[in-house]
Amino acid sequence: MEKIEEKVVNPEEVKETSDQQIEEKVQETSAEKEEISPEIETIAEEPLLESEEVVDENNFEHMLEESLANIKNLEVGDKISGEIIKITDSYIFVTLGGKRDCYANKEDYLDKKGKLSYEIGQKLTGYVVKCSDTETLIAKSLYSVNLNVLHSAYEEKIPVQGKVQSMTKGGYIIDISGIKAFCPISQIDGRVVIDPKKYMNSEFDFRIIEFKKNGKNIVVSRRKILDEEKEVQKKETLSQLNIGDIITGKVTRLTNFGAFVDIGGVDGLLHISQFSWSRVESPSEILNIGDEIKAKIIKLQGEKISLSMKALQENPVETAMKEFNEGDIVSCRVVRNLPFGSFVEIRAGVEGLIPISELARGRRINNPSEVVKEGDLLEAQILKIDPEKQKISLSLKALQPDPWDNIDEFINEDDIVTGTIENVASFGAFIKLSEGVTGLLPNVKMKIAGIKLDKNKIGEEFKVRVVKIDKDARRISLEPTNMPESAVEAKDDWHKYKKQKSKKTIIDEDSPFANL
Repeated sequence: MEKIEEKVVNPEEVKETSDQQIEEKVQETSAEKEEISPEIETIAEEPLLESEEVVDENNFEHMLEESLANIKNLEVGDKISGEIIKITDSYIFVTLGGKRDCYANKEDYLDKKGKLSYEIGQKLTGYVVKCSDTETLIAKSLYSVNLNVLHSAYEEKIPVQGKVQSMTKGGYIIDISGIKAFCPISQIDGRVVIDPKKYMNSEFDFRIIEFKKNGKNIVVSRRKILDEEKEVQKKETLSQLNIGDIITGKVTRLTNFGAFVDIGGVDGLLHISQFSWSRVESPSEILNIGDEIKAKIIKLQGEKISLSMKALQENPVETAMKEFNEGDIVSCRVVRNLPFGSFVEIRAGVEGLIPISELARGRRINNPSEVVKEGDLLEAQILKIDPEKQKISLSLKALQPDPWDNIDEFINEDDIVTGTIENVASFGAFIKLSEGVTGLLPNVKMKIAGIKLDKNKIGEEFKVRVVKIDKDARRISLEPTNMPESAVEAKDDWHKYKKQKSKKTIIDEDSPFANL
């Protein structure tokens, strides 16, 4: 019978063999066994020595499993022990059996005096801090394990969970697996912190933004994570928005010019002019932070979004254009005065303009505030409606009685009257004779009378003579009461006389000009 040599595996060789080599040996042994006929008995070529041991299949598989377990079954946090095989200035090397060796930082095992109480051959116990195919690092306590985990999280920017434990100057103390970290108050949330106490005893995910002095100085941020999440959400939201969309959002901030609204990771601006068709003095009159509103997107440019609540409301101006007619008398309220006139609110959201020329009859007005004040309630007549421009013009003057209709009942030419100096110009002075009736005192006549008026005299009373009334043109000419009319007439007569004298050859003896 042919002798068949059976493979014998030395345990020491297994211990010195890598995973791949072990697997190759197993496959090789199995393949050879399959080639051997079951009828042939296994006979050793030479007798085995007593010290040699034949490893059967069961023993081999058991040793293989044990060896693989020693190599692969360690995890971070596991407590292990091994024999010290080497000590250097910085590290302690420990064997765990099989192919697995590990090391520890020597500094971690020094006593309070800074001495190492371990020697080669002694057993060292520690917790797995790092475990890979190439190295295994152990530490004396779980604190070091957690600290190493945090350092890895810092380097790889992995979020860690922590609990807000207490408040301190400028921020919070965060407990992360028994390790204390600091979170500035500006980094606890993505928005301005109004109530710092509301974060106490809450658990959040944090990003480690500083890791100094071997973990004695750790700074974390929740805002970093929130900003990253918001950025992802913002891109997704922006890709779905279109002009004309009606959105639901939450008011996050109020300013004097409007409100910012969160519409899913991105803020839109609701300008104060888009709150309502009615005039709004302050955003806080209508909205509060945290309010949920509906609005329409009226402008979209990149990340700039303009919103409008007004666009979702019925336009009261269009309704008013259909209801009002020219000539209608309406009640209104003065909302603002400008140099050219007064804007009045006819109804909520509907405004009209009273031009300065329509505020009063026969009166020069420099500013609308001379006649009306903001907040005054008035009655005015609609002069013009422009549906295309959605503008309404009104008049106060149209409802005031016209003094020119019966002016001859209280003033006539050659009357001497007392008026009020209303204005002084380079060509003369305007004298108010009665409400709605003003006359002009020419500058040339004031010079003849030796009178000088300036703007300091405005508001003072002044006596004048009515020279001429032009009812159609609504003009009254005035002159001073001390005007030397006789001197003017004598001068005219003298010129007439000179012309006559040149034509006559005989002068009557009784002529008053005979001796001239």
